[in-house]
Formats: sequence, structure tokens, C-alpha cells
Amino acid sequence: MNGETKKSLKKLICVCISILFMTVSAKAVLVDSNSSIVVDNIEYYMQTNKSVYDLGESVEMLHRVTNLRNEPLTFVFAYQQQCSFEVWDGETRIWWWPKLISPAGSIFTLQPGEFKEFLKDWDMMNDNGTTTPTDDFLVSPGIYDVSGQVWGSTSDGIIPESVSVPIQIIPEPATILLFGLGLLLVKTRRFRFLTLYCPRWKSDVNRSSGTSSRRPRLE
Repeated sequence: MNGETKKSLKKLICVCISILFMTVSAKAVLVDSNSSIVVDNIEYYMQTNKSVYDLGESVEMLHRVTNLRNEPLTFVFAYQQQCSFEVWDGETRIWWWPKLISPAGSIFTLQPGEFKEFLKDWDMMNDNGTTTPTDDFLVSPGIYDVSGQVWGSTSDGIIPESVSVPIQIIPEPATILLFGLGLLLVKTRRFRFLTLYCPRWKSDVNRSSGTSSRRPRLE
């Protein structure tokens, strides 16, 4: 292994260690992501179990509605489903639930200070805007907004608010290492190719290292 390759390998190792350290640090500090808003004495709360995820992990989502009033609060639903979840990439919705809507209506009542929670997991798949999973595909690393909303109205006609939280998806550490090793391999192969098949470049390299590629002249 020549000196140039050794230097490249050292740089790659330092970069990979730094990336792994930053990834672990981010996950250690950002335990979860949450947000809440209060409208008409009703609190709407959204949470994910983490803020930073490896690509391919499951995102655990929780949406909670709390009655902050001094009297009971009743929610009325036209459908059986009582809550919806969505994932947005900027201005584009890339996933939502439920896909299918059951027409059977339902209701629930919250006493003062009482709350109700809804849970759902997202598998990091982009549903491609359809209701069938055959054309779904895995999202790319990036920043996404995850939202939840009670899917009905109160008995006095209030439409529940949607609340969202941002999450970050990063490449898996193993993927980063493989990518770095791939770059090193490409650079090493290129270096060997130039030294073997490009005499002028080889001569320049030898000159810079204090050696000569010319044969000694016989007296």
C-alpha cells in the first residue's frame, strides 16, 4: 500500500468515526419529538418515539386529545376511524392512514381532564399516493413532518386541529462505512491504473517522491 493510499485510508477512517459519533450523539440527545397546541380548551398532542431514525426503522406515532374544559366533551365521527396520521415531505404527502374508510359512525366523550390516545407505526414507505401497497417504496434520508388529527368534530361543531412534529431519517452506519470503503477502493484502483498505464503520470509521481523512472545509462 503506497503512501497516498494510506493517507486516504486514514482520512476515511476519521470521517467514518466522526459520522458514527455524531449519529450516536444525536440519538442520545434527541429522545423523542413532540408538539402540542391548545384551541378552545382542547389540547392536541403529537409525539414520535425518537427524533432521529436510521433508514428502515419503524416510526412509532402517538396522537392525544385532552379535554381541558370544566364540562364533558363529546366527539362525533361519521366513520369508524377516529384518528388519521400523515407523513409529509415538504409540501408533498407521502403516506397517510387510514387507507380505507368504514362508514359506521362512532362517538366518545371525555370528562374534564380526561384524554384519549391513538397509536400507529410508519414503516418509512412512500405509498406513492395510492391505497395499494404494490407500488410502495422506501423513502430517502431527509427531514419529514409527521402529523395526527382526530377525525371528526365536537358536539358543538368544533373541528379538531392537526398537529405535526419533524423527524430526521439518516443512512444506516453500515451503509456509510460501505460507501466510504467503496470510494477508497475506486480511488485505489484509479491510482494503480495511472501508475501502471500512464507512463507520464508515473514519471511525475516518481519525480515527486525523489525517484526516477528512467533506466540507468550504460557506460
